[in-house]
Parts: sequence; C-alpha cells; structure tokens
Amino acid sequence: MFFSHLDIWEDATARSAAEQMACDEALLEHAVRPVLRCYEWSSPAATFGYAQRLEKIRHFAAGLPLMRRWTGGGVVLHGDDLTLALAIPTSDPVAGMTSMSIYREIHEGLVRALSVTHGGVRLVLPEDCREGAACFQSPVPLDIVVDGIKICGGALRRSKAGVLYQGSLRLRNIPIAAIGAALSKEHAKFSPPGKMEGNVVSLVEKKYGTGSWINLR
Repeated sequence: MFFSHLDIWEDATARSAAEQMACDEALLEHAVRPVLRCYEWSSPAATFGYAQRLEKIRHFAAGLPLMRRWTGGGVVLHGDDLTLALAIPTSDPVAGMTSMSIYREIHEGLVRALSVTHGGVRLVLPEDCREGAACFQSPVPLDIVVDGIKICGGALRRSKAGVLYQGSLRLRNIPIAAIGAALSKEHAKFSPPGKMEGNVVSLVEKKYGTGSWINLR
C-alpha cells in the first residue's frame, strides 16, 4: 500500500487540452489529501513535456493540436488512452519521498491493479529501453509494458503545493477500483470543491491557453 487514503475522481467532463492540463494543476493546488483524477479526451490531442522544444517535437504530433504539460516527458498522443493525474499535497508523507521512489510506487501499484484483468503486465527492464521524443515509442525505466509493448508512462512535477504525477495508460477495460485498492489502504469518491473550477479557468486564460506557454521553448 502506498497511501493511507486516496480520493478518486473519475472526471467525465469534456475539456479542451488546455483545460485538462489546467485541471491537473488546479487539483494539486486544492488537494488536502492525495487525489487520483482519471479522465479521457473528448477530442484527440497531443501533449508534450515542459522541457521539450516545440519545433523538435511537432512532427511527432501527427497534426493533432499540441499542448505543453507542466510535467516532463516526451510527446503523448491522446484520444484512446486513459489519462491519470495524481495530486499529492505536501501534508502527505509520500510527498517527502524521492521522485524516483514515488514514480516506482505509482507504477508498481498500477501493475498490481492491471494484473487483475490483464496478463503479462510488468515494469520496463533495461533491455526494453529505447531513446526518442515520442513517449510510447521510447520505454524508460519504471514504465509499464505488456509483452514488450509500452502501455504506460508518466512524469512528475514538484511545487510548493506538493507533487503532481501525470500519466497515460493505453489499455482497455481498466479497473479503476483496483487501482485505488493497489495504491491505498482505503479510497473514496472525490468531489472537487466549487472554487476549483474558477482556478481552472484562470490557469487557461493566463497560462495553458496562451501562445507564450505553447512556445515557451
């Protein structure tokens, strides 16, 4: 078990790519205990890591709308995946762990959960690793594969509010309740506070929806 308690938000709200990224960041700002947000995309889009240079990754996006993430990593094509955002506030002991330890614990929990319904799920081995800008063509240590094919990758961001994990999971029939059970001793349904949506709107207007954010590098 990773957390003593985890709130789970199965967010079915249709959002643009900018709104999805803003919602993840706002979630960390408002979380009083760990929250896992699970969401799908109303229309295809491509996100890319904070440190990536736009011109170098544009051709990986296959013509899809592009959005820079607050976290790191390569280019991820969204549309058929389940996207995960795990917000860990500084008040939780897990936030004090090393980034590598947090990443490992999250992905080991996902492996346990996915193994309930899918065979052959495991963490990436050194011989699986490949370099590249496209996330799902470039497995790195602690990513998740099935029969050697990468199905999950993610990245972390630390701030004064805590730690944000963003990950993409490419697998059908994902057991959300099993993920909650694998990551925590107990879990419950999350209801976002009313003031959080205003924060999402503000982050879109001032950050994610601006050209300066997309063209940051």
